[in-house]
Amino acid sequence: MGKDSADELAPLSLSRVEESLTRHGYAFVEDEEHPEILRARFDDYRFQFMISGDEHGVLQTRGRWSHSVDVSRKVEMVKLCNEWNMNRIWPKVYVRRESEGLLGVYGELAADYRAGALDSQIDNAITCGLSTVIAFFHSLEERLGAELDDLDS
Repeated sequence: MGKDSADELAPLSLSRVEESLTRHGYAFVEDEEHPEILRARFDDYRFQFMISGDEHGVLQTRGRWSHSVDVSRKVEMVKLCNEWNMNRIWPKVYVRRESEGLLGVYGELAADYRAGALDSQIDNAITCGLSTVIAFFHSLEERLGAELDDLDS
């Protein structure tokens, strides 16, 4: 049934991302406020899948770490993210202020399919995005160790 047998690449669409998530057996929900975003949870981390770019040809897989960090630890968290970014090609990781005193830590992978994509390419982008972002979150948890209990308080 897949489009992999087609001679031409098919345009990227959110429905194709939904089909890929379904093929993998992943549960997801549509975002009523943002119809261009699908939301899901993996290993207790919140993820978003969205199509972006001027030509709606970029698939973004974005995850948010399950902990919030006090703004007083921003420099430390930025250093950890920069270290990851310097030593790896993907995912891109960063810290973002979410409220007056709290920071969120994110990882994301973007795949450019402006020329179209095979089903297997969409599947691989999602799998790679999830596995590498989760690997980053796990590495943060290992680095911070016992300090994790203090983060959300």
